[in-house]
Amino acid sequence: MIHTSQTAQFMMRNALHRHAEKRALVVAGRNYSYRELDRLSATLAAALADRGLDRGDRVAIMLRNCAEYAIVDLAILKLGAVKVALNEMLSRSDVGYMIAHSGARALVMHSSLADKLDAEALAETDLRQQIEVEDLGGGAGAGREPWQALFADGERSFEWREVLPEDPAFIMYTGGTTGRSKGVLHCHRGMMINGLAHVINGEIGETERLLLTSPLPHSAGFFLQACLLQGACAYVEDKFDPAQVLELIGRERISWTFMVPTMIYRVLDAYDPARHDLESLRTLVYGAAPITRVRLQEVLDRFGPVLLQLFGQTEVPNFATKLSKADHLDERFLGSCGQPVITADVRIGDAAGRPLATGEVGEIMVRSPYTLEGYYRDAQKTAEVYEGEWIKTGDVGYQLDTGHVFIVDRSKDMIISGGMNVYSSEVENAIQEYAGVRQVMVIGIPHEDWGEAVCAAVIPVDPEVFDSRDLVAFCKQRLAAYKVPKVIEVVDDIPLTAYGKPDKKTLRAKYWGSQERQIH
Repeated sequence: MIHTSQTAQFMMRNALHRHAEKRALVVAGRNYSYRELDRLSATLAAALADRGLDRGDRVAIMLRNCAEYAIVDLAILKLGAVKVALNEMLSRSDVGYMIAHSGARALVMHSSLADKLDAEALAETDLRQQIEVEDLGGGAGAGREPWQALFADGERSFEWREVLPEDPAFIMYTGGTTGRSKGVLHCHRGMMINGLAHVINGEIGETERLLLTSPLPHSAGFFLQACLLQGACAYVEDKFDPAQVLELIGRERISWTFMVPTMIYRVLDAYDPARHDLESLRTLVYGAAPITRVRLQEVLDRFGPVLLQLFGQTEVPNFATKLSKADHLDERFLGSCGQPVITADVRIGDAAGRPLATGEVGEIMVRSPYTLEGYYRDAQKTAEVYEGEWIKTGDVGYQLDTGHVFIVDRSKDMIISGGMNVYSSEVENAIQEYAGVRQVMVIGIPHEDWGEAVCAAVIPVDPEVFDSRDLVAFCKQRLAAYKVPKVIEVVDDIPLTAYGKPDKKTLRAKYWGSQERQIH
């Protein structure tokens, strides 16, 4: 029998009631209780309903990290509407495409992000309601309603519009590293279990104080929801600032935080044991990109056994595998992304999706109650990603008999040089062992004889003394000749995607231009 209790909506409704008197959220020094979030989101849901929004309608959120994000998120749940999360770093073209493709009927956005909107293009979409949250000065633009107007009638009640487990909950767009982003559709049943997976696998306790500084439309948003389900308290910052992070952890006794590796590197560089107290920090969850072994060891030495790595993707949000805190202390598993979590299963498949033996390299495949329902409005790509109940992640790796998974590369990032496969992550790991390198990103570039050659973009520790020839010599001692970089490019920074991952597409464009990479 199908029950409406098998939904993300059901769990959040109970959580808001159960934890009503507790502190839920701290933003810019302002405290919000669970009761206050419940009331504000009820008022907003009622106002949106007055404006014609109903169960199943798509509502886009394009907000920087703020309390309004959490309020809109909860209001969408109460309406039984479908969330479309848009990252502030998306291009104008991407925003227009995602609003049109998702069929969003309403958009809640910050006033400072108005330049992301093409009014002429949006006039051809289903978008009928634009709500503007004022920030960085300025008021509502033409055709947009100010946030305050939705609360003008004072506090209002709202009866949750119940949804079914198979009803859509949200559409989240992929990073778009190749071609147009795909709209990944998840349903309420999947998101219910996914919420529990984040609480359990993320080790979020009821007394946790979480610090979230990465964009809420991506992984941090899942952890915010998990925090609220558990009755914990989230400190949400509008941007990542390593000095501020270190100060907040000490002052507010932060016990849990989430970062991508680049953020961890910057915190390590800013850390001063004489000034910063990190005794309260019990859990530092990281993911989205590999962390170098040198910096990983630096975290353990300075902050203790706090690291917890996740591996997932938009199609299976955040938790397919987990490298536990204990595993981070075991030399055998450093470099692994962990074992399958309790709510997921992993296997390594060949080109046809058939399981491979332990230790063999192939595509990482996942099955879970919260894998995507499908790519929105794209049955063909949905069929391509699924092999029975398993989804193909596009990551290449192998698995030990303990279940630990090791990622060797993204399938599209694999370099084919002279007919030989070169895993970019293997080259990156070797270069990171060189003392003069702070950070590196490896790609394949066109080569007349070999098809592709290995190119490394490097941020040196000290550009004045960095010697690329010495780095090449260092690599020759550790890598096969065809894996050694043929080009070393010194850069000031590694570009990141809107989702905080190294943006190899941007670097490739410099070398490839309009050419197609000949990789199959």
